[in-house]
Amino acid sequence: MAVKTVDQTKAKSGFMKGVRIEFKKIVWPSKKSVFYYSLAVIIISIICSIMIWGFDNVLKKLLGLIIR
Repeated sequence: MAVKTVDQTKAKSGFMKGVRIEFKKIVWPSKKSVFYYSLAVIIISIICSIMIWGFDNVLKKLLGLIIR
């Protein structure tokens, strides 16, 4: 088992100190913005799924005409 040196210990504590400093800089979104962002994602997902479903049906009909 390797022995920890002073430099390794200082490096780890310096890293953790940096992590704490960066966490203090985080700006969390408000509940209102999270709601609207989530709503936008849901609406865009529904629109995209309807478009893909429509393209799939059109291509299926075209392929059916070609294969017959």
